[in-house]
Amino acid sequence: MRVSIPNLDGNSRVYAVFGDPIHQVQTPRLINPIFAAAEVNIYAVPFLISAEHFTAAWDTFSAIPNLCGISTTIPHKVAAAKRCSTLTPTAKAVGAVNCIQRGEDGQMNGALFDGVGFVEGLGQAKSRLRGARALIVGAGGAGRAIAFALAEEGVGKIDLMDLSPESVAFTSDMVNSYRGEECARAADGSAGWDYDIVINASPIGVKGDSIFPMPAAAIRPEMLIADIASLRSETPLLRAAKGAGATVSDGNDMLLAQIRLMAGFAAGLPAGTAL
Repeated sequence: MRVSIPNLDGNSRVYAVFGDPIHQVQTPRLINPIFAAAEVNIYAVPFLISAEHFTAAWDTFSAIPNLCGISTTIPHKVAAAKRCSTLTPTAKAVGAVNCIQRGEDGQMNGALFDGVGFVEGLGQAKSRLRGARALIVGAGGAGRAIAFALAEEGVGKIDLMDLSPESVAFTSDMVNSYRGEECARAADGSAGWDYDIVINASPIGVKGDSIFPMPAAAIRPEMLIADIASLRSETPLLRAAKGAGATVSDGNDMLLAQIRLMAGFAAGLPAGTAL
């Protein structure tokens, strides 16, 4: 039986999705129907790219004329921002990108939609943000974007945890500079877990055998627990949160809230324009 992909031809363009791991990525599944519905001849394809091979992959893909752009996930968002020709104001402030548009001139233009995606993906729980005490585990590209968005939403305190002290320092400085006050700082786990919002913005739960630093016993029913690493399957953190009766949000909530913005940027529209 002959099976074909509709509209896939010599004029098709590729939207590459870079990540490591890549098995949990949902962008191709969600964005390809948007391209098809808009009759845009673009196809999103996942690629397993390790941090070691990122530079070589970037140089190769960015030189391909029928590449329309790249979507970056763990662990490439910060590295990709450094390679972009231009950055949107949010991407520049945060120092990370999750969506890159290849211009007709070959320029790689970076944007970051993770922050707005996270906030809007909370739905009604967004009302909990103002004045809240938040813990973010992971201060890489996504963690930085979420921290910046929470600062914009008026969160009262942001504690940060990451294996890299430099990443924590960058993120706290970024947030505090924006707010004009000391709002963000490195978390001290020995001081307890008295938070309203707890966010996993790290690969914990999908890569390696690391355990989330906050014990499951510390989860309270009135908490909001978000795990953006939870895409393809439920992470231990979310299982524990549901068991404790807490409100939860996963990576699909964040992705669905920004996917049309990503599609628009990949298709050549100005950043912030949905397809």
